[in-house]
Amino acid sequence: MISIDYLSLLLTLQNYYMKKILIIAIGMLLMYACGTPENTKSFKLKDIEFNYEGPLFQGSNPSQYVAKIDLKEMLGEDYKDGLKIESAVLKNATVACIDPKNFEDINALVFSMASDNPELSMQELAVINPILPKFKSVQLKPSKEADPTDFFAEKQVYVILDASFIKDVNASVKLKGSFEFELKY
Repeated sequence: MISIDYLSLLLTLQNYYMKKILIIAIGMLLMYACGTPENTKSFKLKDIEFNYEGPLFQGSNPSQYVAKIDLKEMLGEDYKDGLKIESAVLKNATVACIDPKNFEDINALVFSMASDNPELSMQELAVINPILPKFKSVQLKPSKEADPTDFFAEKQVYVILDASFIKDVNASVKLKGSFEFELKY
């Protein structure tokens, strides 16, 4: 038979733990409510052509593309006046060799962004080095240190793909790139 003192002690302990669980649950609910999750959207610069007009010389040869930054178009129905990108991260950078059909003359690529804003320095966002000559398409490695967020506050940015040639090439080369960003707003 269970004594009344023992039952009283069990009820007291149960109340004590229930109060602790309730306090923790309320705390977690408040933390979630105060720190509302940011909206996230994927944005792609797709099939951008980079033309390198020959003759090309051994070493660095940059090509650029002017990309318009239109948050209304990028975010669609999520867009509101005054909305700003809080964080942008390059998630994927893929470059394909169109003409010629492989990377036989190129051993490295650097993907960068720049703008007309003098307060915003050009940033290298991804790189691949070396490139095996037999490849037709390569995946660049995004930089963990680069922060392209401020470029999404500009009206336009320069997307730069710097190709490092192994030797002089007396021909034109065409590359095509696709770059995926994760935007938080």
